[in-house]
This record gives sequence, C-alpha cells and structure tokens, in this order.
Amino acid sequence: MEGIEGVLADGNVRVVAVVGSSKNTGKTTTMNRILAGLPGDKGPYGVLSIGIDGEETDFWLRIDKPRIYVTPGTLIATGKKALTGGTASVSVIDVLGAPTPMGELALCRVEKAGAVLLCGVRHKADLDVAVRGLLAHGAVKVLVDGSYQRLAAADPTISQGVILATGAVVGDTIQEVASRTREILDRLLLPEFEDKSVLDLMESAIRHGAPALSAADGGITFLKDAGDPVAPPETPGGGTSRGPMIAFPGAITDEWLRSVSRLGPGTHVISSDPTRLFASPESLAGFRSMGGRLTVIRGIRLLAVTVNPFSVTGASLPGPELLEAVRAVAPGVPVFMFEGVQ
Repeated sequence: MEGIEGVLADGNVRVVAVVGSSKNTGKTTTMNRILAGLPGDKGPYGVLSIGIDGEETDFWLRIDKPRIYVTPGTLIATGKKALTGGTASVSVIDVLGAPTPMGELALCRVEKAGAVLLCGVRHKADLDVAVRGLLAHGAVKVLVDGSYQRLAAADPTISQGVILATGAVVGDTIQEVASRTREILDRLLLPEFEDKSVLDLMESAIRHGAPALSAADGGITFLKDAGDPVAPPETPGGGTSRGPMIAFPGAITDEWLRSVSRLGPGTHVISSDPTRLFASPESLAGFRSMGGRLTVIRGIRLLAVTVNPFSVTGASLPGPELLEAVRAVAPGVPVFMFEGVQ
C-alpha cells in the first residue's frame, strides 16, 4: 500500500466516510489525496458531503480552506445553487429532490477538471438516497465527507468503511491529541455483540420506539424516559437479575447512561451501531468503570487514520512523534500524515 488510496482497494468497500475528530483536522485534504491517487481506468468515483465542503473560506474562522479537486468523469452530488461555486465544468445528469441548504440535490458528471463546492444533505435518509443515486449512475466507489462532528455517514448501513482525520487542532500536546483520538476511536470501534439472539430484543425496541430491557424470565420492559427510575428486572425466584441487557433503538445520551447505570455492575447496553452513541467520553468511562458493557449490532470498519501536525491557529507539533503516538492508540490500522495543510 503506497498511499491512502490503497485502503479502498477492497472490492467489498464501495462507500467510504471521511470523518473528523474535530473541525479543520484535514478531512478535505484527505479527500483530495484519495481522489488524486485513485486509478482513472477503474471507472468513475462519486463524491458528496453531508455539510458544505470545498468553499474557499471557513465560514466561522474566516481563513482560507483547501478546495476539493475533481477530474473528468467524477460524479458529484451537490445542491443546484452550488454548481457555480467551483471552477470545474459539470453537467447535471439527475435531480434527486432531496433538499440542501443550497437548493435541490443534483447528481452531476465532471466534464472539465477543477474545484467543486459540495453542499450536501442534512438527513440520513437523504444521504442514503444520494449514495444510491451515485452508485446507480456508475460510481465504482463513493467518498462521503462526514462534516464536523457528524457521524451519520459512518453508519454501517450506508458506508462499508471509515477514515478518521485527526491532528494538532484537537490538542496542545502530542499526548492530548492521542488521548482525544483514542476517545473518538473508543466510540467508533464499539464491538459487535456475538450472540445474534439479541436481534429479537433490538427489533422489539425498534417496534416500540423505546429502549427494551430484557428480564431474566424472558419478559421485556420498555423504558419511556431517561429521567424515570430504572429498577432491576426481577428473576422468577424474586431476586434481581445480574447483567441486565438493554437494547437502544435510538440515541444513547449521558442521561440514558446514568439512568441504566443504576442497574448495577454487568449492565449490558446494545446499540444499533456506533453512530447512535452521543454520550460524552466521561460518561462512557464512568459506565464502564462500574462494570457496564456497551456493544453494537453492526460495527464500523476503520480503514485508516490521517494525522495533521499543523493547526489553523498556527501551532504545530513534531510530526514523527505525533504519528507514532496516534499509531499507538490505533493498533493495526494504517496511519498517514499529511503535513502543512488543513
């Protein structure tokens, strides 16, 4: 594997989400490195965003940002009003009807190389429509810019692989960057629960639209609100069950983790996938320290991590040392460093 584009070689990986541990960690640069390295004779590639990417200036910081560059044949999905925001020449091949902040979502083919402005969809259902549209029009791979602190693109029902961008912008020291990166990885890489019988519990939770607590006698209690008292399920003998199991069909928040922690050591929380976990690192650590366990039905496949030793504030960290520190918290995962860029 010579470059980061090599992590996309697996034919089973057709949709890849590029997400960041913070804003300005280098997601756009990562996207450009991948696009520049992909072989042009394998077919067209698709690109889209769930935010606004490829603009010349950061909306909040008023600093220059790297553009997203594409070559002829590339397929893009973006708001119709964004088509004049780049230098690439494109032709509209389909209009999907999904709303974006810059008009209806359009699928386009790049006719002349240049920069593009990607203004994407805000909802997961629309993201799924956009990805399917790009694949239907012949994209052999689709890259999704996951936008700042939004992991919807990493949902394993949408993407088969994830690339995480991190760097000096998330900490003042190498240790802080590594610690913050490890926190994100702890969330992304929640293990799958091996016993598939839990699928029935999750299906019940989804049908009722509420967390489902499994009792020792096989019964199920549905939890209505995180603020309500949570009592341990009773066993047939009148005692309490050890290791209660709760399936969450939606978001898992700090409040929910505090609530189910009252069930005691061995409490097992199950989520559909890691993108539903919104609890803070502190709450997650507290839940685990009291003996809690958290698993998912569908796990995320982490393809690579990219590291940017430069921050938009002007600060920088020693590249080689930072690279090794991130590799230490992401064992077995390819880690690449892109220097001097956002």
